[in-house]
Parts: sequence; structure tokens; C-alpha cells
Amino acid sequence: MKESHTVELTEPASVHGPGRAPAGMPLTIRLGEREYAALVRIARARETTAAALIEQLVLHALAKTEVPPPADSHPARRHTTYEEATAGFRRDTAVRTAPDM
Repeated sequence: MKESHTVELTEPASVHGPGRAPAGMPLTIRLGEREYAALVRIARARETTAAALIEQLVLHALAKTEVPPPADSHPARRHTTYEEATAGFRRDTAVRTAPDM
């Protein structure tokens, strides 16, 4: 068999076109040759595209799934300003050299 076919979608492809979602995470689905061919046959029978079928499947699955609350995460340390980071240092002075005679 050949390499798996890849269908990459970002949400929602029907509104922005494939790969042109303003936000969200790209989705990669790997199908074997048989599965991909079956998906294309189903799409043709329904007069749509394989990408549209995958999008419908994913959106339907997301609608049925409970979404966990966002993780309560904090930065490892607070932001350090430039002034704080350079407080113990002084500005470099220009080095003067004697002219050659």
C-alpha cells in the first residue's frame, strides 16, 4: 500500500476555505488508502468533498463531547522589566585610543 493520505483541516473550512481559519488548532487525520478512497466515494455520492465530511464529523463529535474547563496555570516567574534586569550594570563608556604618529 502507498503512504497514508492526510486530510488537514482547521475550523471551520466551509466558512474560510481550507487552511484559512482565523483561530484554532490544525487537525490532521491520517487515513489508509482504502479508507481515503471510501471517504472520497461517500463524498462524491453526497455531492460534497472529503474535507467537508471530515469537518462535519469533527464538529458533530465536538458538539457531543464535554469540554473540560481551562487549566489554571500561572507563569513560572513574573515578568522582569528591562530596568530591573539592568539595575546592577552601568552604561559602557567609549574607549579612546591615542592617535598613531
